[in-house]
Amino acid sequence: MSAAQQPRTLPVFALERLHFDTSGMGSLVVGTGRSLEPGVARVSVQSHYERLPLNFARTWDPGITSVSLVENKLTGQLTAAVGVRPWLQVGTHLAYILGQQGQSVLGMSPPNGGGLEAAWASARVAPWRTRDGSPLNVAAELTAALPVGQARLLGREAYLFLPRLQAGIAAEGYQVGGEVSLLLRPRQDFTALTSRPHDVLGNEVRLGATVTSRGENDTATRPEVSMLLNLPLQGGRPSAEFLVGVRKHLVPSVDLFFLGGPGVGTAIDLPTLRLLVGASFVTAEAD
Repeated sequence: MSAAQQPRTLPVFALERLHFDTSGMGSLVVGTGRSLEPGVARVSVQSHYERLPLNFARTWDPGITSVSLVENKLTGQLTAAVGVRPWLQVGTHLAYILGQQGQSVLGMSPPNGGGLEAAWASARVAPWRTRDGSPLNVAAELTAALPVGQARLLGREAYLFLPRLQAGIAAEGYQVGGEVSLLLRPRQDFTALTSRPHDVLGNEVRLGATVTSRGENDTATRPEVSMLLNLPLQGGRPSAEFLVGVRKHLVPSVDLFFLGGPGVGTAIDLPTLRLLVGASFVTAEAD
């Protein structure tokens, strides 16, 4: 086979861009500056579906569908967190791709199949808490990817770090939170493959905001609304996600949840739709 006929290959990178708040204290995806109390643990399992999470023909119209290297992705995920000190929490996020399917694009074969995806470990320090007299809950968290995950499924990267700064305030029936984070990863330039400028993945600033209900009783239905904004620093394309969720507490320590919403923007790794459904268990009363 001549050099001109050689099939193109994708660079190795981690496709998944959503990161959970493992404590679940507030939004499922945006931190509110709170942390679990010492000895309290939270575990959640969820099924996560994404539509067109890798698309080199992305336009601003989320209703336009196209052939994509990854058209549908279904992942099973487990998150866990435990409070170590009043000001310290540690957590982890494990994932397994149950199924990933797409079509050949631009001479590249789709990364179809299933297998391990990147795992994450995190440590959160919460020096200011309203329960201790501070006007705001404020926390800093460092999350890092562990060296697991299958490269052929776009499930790992050479390195991934996500430092976060979170703040929030909780009232009797609701709470408001926000975070700013910096995703650090190797730069990947796809412009030679796609012939489109700014088809680049790399470092980016991430902003998140959320409003969540705290419910009126231990088994209340609790809605949440979150917005995620991604601002590339190395020539990529900006994007945003709007996610609406509902949590239903079966008993004070167990809840079922749903989260979903569209992605807006032209970034190549932005899903047009994201849906999650799962359940969580907390050793103390759930938030």
